[in-house]
Amino acid sequence: MLPKLISSVNLPVVVHMSLKCVFCKQPVFGVGGVTVPSMGPAHKNCYEAYRTMRRTFRSIDITELTDNELSDLKDLVLAEENDRRRKSAPDNDDDIELF
Repeated sequence: MLPKLISSVNLPVVVHMSLKCVFCKQPVFGVGGVTVPSMGPAHKNCYEAYRTMRRTFRSIDITELTDNELSDLKDLVLAEENDRRRKSAPDNDDDIELF
């Protein structure tokens, strides 16, 4: 629907717009709404539920990783944990730990 024009000045008149939540498809109004980047408008509660259900860490959506990528990530995490444990151990003998 196009905005109506004021005849003498040709300025657009704001027509009521209905923004629907990308999760529940209900209208989003006022302070109860947020804009989800690359998705659109949403209710705060809907977005919080969505974020809770997704398995993400620092903007990495773990559910989108392939099996090989997930395995590589697991290896990196284990290696980092071992390195930190070795550095904080009182008897730092610089042995390489294999897993």
